[in-house]
Amino acid sequence: MFWNLVRYEFKNVNKWYLALYGAVLALSALIGVQASSLKSIDTPDQQMIMLVFLALVFGGLIITLSISTLILIIRRFKGSVYDRQGYLTLTLPVSEHQIILSKLLGAFIWSLASSLVFILSIYIILVLTGANFLDIFSLEYLFKFYMDSFWLSVISYILSTISGILCIYLAISIGQLFNEYRTALAVLAYIVIQTVLGFVGLNLRIDIDYNWMISFEIVKDLILSAAFYLGTYYILKNKVNLQ
Repeated sequence: MFWNLVRYEFKNVNKWYLALYGAVLALSALIGVQASSLKSIDTPDQQMIMLVFLALVFGGLIITLSISTLILIIRRFKGSVYDRQGYLTLTLPVSEHQIILSKLLGAFIWSLASSLVFILSIYIILVLTGANFLDIFSLEYLFKFYMDSFWLSVISYILSTISGILCIYLAISIGQLFNEYRTALAVLAYIVIQTVLGFVGLNLRIDIDYNWMISFEIVKDLILSAAFYLGTYYILKNKVNLQ
């Protein structure tokens, strides 16, 4: 039944999100082609205008991609758990753990897809513009100084993403405890949580070296993920207040 819930997460996602990924990659190719044509522009003013235009277009793409992924994560959890669809979800022969984990897995995959699309779009732009970044930052340098920490960075990314998603779930769950202004209170709960974490993080900052910093972030995200998950689970199991 768990995997049926996971498949449902993808089956009911609007195809608009997939179209957005395709549009980002297609427009990245267009930006790369346009950027490569800057070599033929002799007037500095024209070159600067074109560069500003390309930067604005790409920035808009990244913002759109980030916001759409965030909205997708929020809608898939709030809509199918705490709104009217929640009546159906909570009557299924599944546990609260399965509901949360299926939502989390779906949200993580969409977040990962967005990150990969972002990285691929940058790669497309660099390749089409003929940028010599690999000459500036040689692969030998990157492998020597960063590949030792590659897997730590991957683990940190995974846990950071999971922690961020679960924080959103907890904020939504806190907001639904109230009868009115649920969305506003969920946003407020998220802001308060992030403010407290930011303040604590400033006082616990680790600057010994990169590996120590990443290891600290991994431990921190593990603790936060567990706390956010347990808080969401408790509310979903004991304090559900469906509209």
